[in-house]
Amino acid sequence: MGFDLFTAVIMVVLAIILTWLTLRFFFAKRQGTAAKQEQGMQSADIIVKGGYEPSLITMKPGVPITLHFDRQETGECTSHVVFSDLGLDAMLPGNAHTDVQLPALAPGDYPFACGMNMVHGMLRVEDDGSEHDDAHEHSRQTHGAHAPTAVNAKDALENERKEADERRKEIQQLGRLVIIGTVLTLPVFIVSMLHMAGHVPMPAWLTNPWLQAVLITPVMFYCGAPIHKVGWPALIHRSPDMNSLVSLGSTAAYLYSLVACIAGPLLPAGSREPYFESVGVVITLVLVGRLLESKAREGTGKAVQSLIKLRPRNAQTVSPAVLDEGEHAWHDPDNQTTVGIDDLEVGDLVVVKAGERIPADGVVVAGTLDIDESMITGESASVHGSAGDPVTGATIALKGSAVIRVSRVGGDSILAQIIAMVARAQATKAPVQQLADRIARVFVPAVIIIAIWTFAIWAAFGPQPRLAHALVTAVSVLIIACPCALGLATPLSVTAATGLGATNGVLVTSAKALEQARNIRTVVFDKTGTITRGTVDADADPEHPSYASDTVKPGSQQTIAALRQAGVRTIMLSGDKAEVAGAIARQVDIDTVIAQVRPDGKAYWIEQLQAQRDADKRDGELIAMVGDGINDAPALAQADLGIAIGTGTDVAMQSADVTLMSGDLRGVLKLINLSNATMRNIRENYAWAFGYNVIGIPIAAGVLYPFTGWLLSPMIAGLAMALSSVCLVLNANRLRHARITDDLAAGSAGASVPIAEPTIIVDEHTALNQPSNTDHYANTVNNTDTKSKENTMDMSHMHHMDQMAEATPGDGNTATDPVCGMSVAVNDEAITRTHNGTTYYFCGEHCATNFSKAPELFLEK
Repeated sequence: MGFDLFTAVIMVVLAIILTWLTLRFFFAKRQGTAAKQEQGMQSADIIVKGGYEPSLITMKPGVPITLHFDRQETGECTSHVVFSDLGLDAMLPGNAHTDVQLPALAPGDYPFACGMNMVHGMLRVEDDGSEHDDAHEHSRQTHGAHAPTAVNAKDALENERKEADERRKEIQQLGRLVIIGTVLTLPVFIVSMLHMAGHVPMPAWLTNPWLQAVLITPVMFYCGAPIHKVGWPALIHRSPDMNSLVSLGSTAAYLYSLVACIAGPLLPAGSREPYFESVGVVITLVLVGRLLESKAREGTGKAVQSLIKLRPRNAQTVSPAVLDEGEHAWHDPDNQTTVGIDDLEVGDLVVVKAGERIPADGVVVAGTLDIDESMITGESASVHGSAGDPVTGATIALKGSAVIRVSRVGGDSILAQIIAMVARAQATKAPVQQLADRIARVFVPAVIIIAIWTFAIWAAFGPQPRLAHALVTAVSVLIIACPCALGLATPLSVTAATGLGATNGVLVTSAKALEQARNIRTVVFDKTGTITRGTVDADADPEHPSYASDTVKPGSQQTIAALRQAGVRTIMLSGDKAEVAGAIARQVDIDTVIAQVRPDGKAYWIEQLQAQRDADKRDGELIAMVGDGINDAPALAQADLGIAIGTGTDVAMQSADVTLMSGDLRGVLKLINLSNATMRNIRENYAWAFGYNVIGIPIAAGVLYPFTGWLLSPMIAGLAMALSSVCLVLNANRLRHARITDDLAAGSAGASVPIAEPTIIVDEHTALNQPSNTDHYANTVNNTDTKSKENTMDMSHMHHMDQMAEATPGDGNTATDPVCGMSVAVNDEAITRTHNGTTYYFCGEHCATNFSKAPELFLEK
């Protein structure tokens, strides 16, 4: 009893010491490596081998940065480096040097990680006391999700080819190692199982532990090399991953087995059996898991890969002189010259025939085409193109033939911009990932500590053979844990979802926008070019509402009806007079119209809606803005979620979080459904990742032994760990096949809003200076307003909002909401409250309710 007590005390003390050393090793403050300064630049050399060395680099603010990555390994784990705050994803080819250029950054921390979010590093830009533009946040916004990214299609194709080659080589290598591991491990495994079963006569040489050592040693060091080469450096760099745990567990079992071979009689009775079969099976199963995972991961990015591969290799060009000779001339193959797609220049004339892909963005100058644009817009209906109509590169000519004048090539093309936007989105992090990241940073140290205490408790208090039980449980804990599941849960789903969105004509520029779109509760629409086509009926009376800023787009009414049915508030911002805007609003059954708004005043109204939401404490309810023009850019940027119409201007697209390539408002419904599907998939991934580890680790530690007498074999633990990540990848892959519909479930966002006469709010200052319909159409549709082109806002016209007044006959049938300051039309449909004999008018029930609670608070303004 005394010996047992002494052993128990020794084990507990050792566990305490090892726990303290583990915590100190992983969480002690790290010293950063200062960047090198030369010729107005700063740079750092980073070795990529199971981690980043150095992993913490200190930089100076305001100086451009070059990072020299020396990747001394292959495999998919570190094949990319992602700067999520900067929206940058750079490929790092295996066993090669890669330079990554970063802009001058303001003070703050800028984390970077591998593409699988398992290896982490940090750029720390330290404040030197000089002035910077709004410091850290400004830098993040300037170079973050809204920053334009130029991606050359040729480079994108080359990167895709290199990545595909590296993945193919890894799959081949893993396949070879799996075969070798299986051949060498199978005899040891079968013999061990038969020996455990008993009553099976076998020659003594088959059960000789030295034979097992000879067979399993190549499995340990040759087959396991890809695991150990990543696992041990990651552990040394204090950024351990799944490979680190497998390396620890398999090494512990292998060394114990060697001791059993060399000095077995010195071990306690019952603890003299080696565990070579567990070492071989665990390493082989981990390799099988990595092989399956690598194959499955090919699928998550296939949607984007298919977009990249859409470009034809060659184009047929003709000279302007041939074009002048007529259709027969440019149809003649003798007059055509074959050129490579990357050699096309702006202004070149290319011939496109039925069945061919259009080689570049351009404008039809002769002939006609029926075009399938579904791979760009997500719309199945073909588009007819004749002289003067724009066409998009990589789309398919279904019928006809035409000559196209090239307008954009290379990185300026729409396809290249789509690839760039999707790549940028995949390089960002969704807010939901933050919790998993915090857990992942402490996960491996926590697992190591659990393994330490598992070994100590079993060795001190467990039944005989204590040492064998302690080893089995500790190794099982190390092997069954799967930290990569936590790291992969979000990125895999985001990768699949952004690709799915791109193939459906919905381009999302950040994972944050993808996550938050499901929380949209108010959608503000620009009118001209967004809800309507933006074309004037020239035959209409200029004084009649039907004259204006045009016909309703197909899909607009369906979209607004679906949003209302789902409980989403709909608002239209328009520069037209109230009666004109109201006529369109009635056609599409929109909730609220804010009419006679100056082009440079739209962002103000978005800000007012946000202030009203915040005052009502409706946190988490997003306000989205949908627009297409230059004058919408400030409002798109101000909104919680900016949605640009892809048929609009580049400025609008760069200011937005989402772009609808087809210009159809039903894309808003697809966006919300895509967000819901993505978050549902991410939740499933997290449920699997957390559930697997929360259940698996205690079972591996032996919590069921007191009740069932059952311990988890390291081989079973290895199998479970190998399959866990595979299941995660397969689940994320399900998004690729999801159907993103253009409808919403009733009540999905809240209570359905009943259809009624729209509430009309008038911007009074603009009403006093409203130009004629003709002038207004020219200013808003043709975007000739100078201030709107400069994306500036003159807020002085809103000064009257500070004046609170009730409606009187002299107010022009409008009143000012005393809560939010909006101008409200006075009619029978208006929302009113009476206080001290005076009637006040409100833009909505929220303002009216708040006013009723404390009228004096608002009237004292």
